[in-house]
Amino acid sequence: MKKHPGFIALITVIAVGAVGLTIAIVLLLSGVGTSRTSLSVSQSAQAKGAANACAELALGAIQANITIATPVTANYVVDSSLNINCSYTLSGTSPNYIISSIGTAGSNSNVTRRVNITLNRVGPNLNISSWQEGQ
Repeated sequence: MKKHPGFIALITVIAVGAVGLTIAIVLLLSGVGTSRTSLSVSQSAQAKGAANACAELALGAIQANITIATPVTANYVVDSSLNINCSYTLSGTSPNYIISSIGTAGSNSNVTRRVNITLNRVGPNLNISSWQEGQ
């Protein structure tokens, strides 16, 4: 029986290559997952910022006219290049207004954040009795 020294080297090279390829694939896939998570976190922060911005705009509308007729709805484009939008609905009567604000981000506005604010006093100063953030 003849010995084939090249055969053992070939099997070793194939085994080491398979292990290296497996490690490369795992690193590549984990990098893609991390990139998606990072994008999602960024869009979530953008949507939250948009919801807060619209809530502030609603507070400004009340501050400008404390007897504003309700319901009032407004929509804004915060950043058209990143598709960041917000809207708010103002309901209730003075001094007990309720503001519902929504911010969206992402190519299909797929990330949404909400802010709900309740006021219990208007006048020279607004008094916010509740500020709740959610998804």
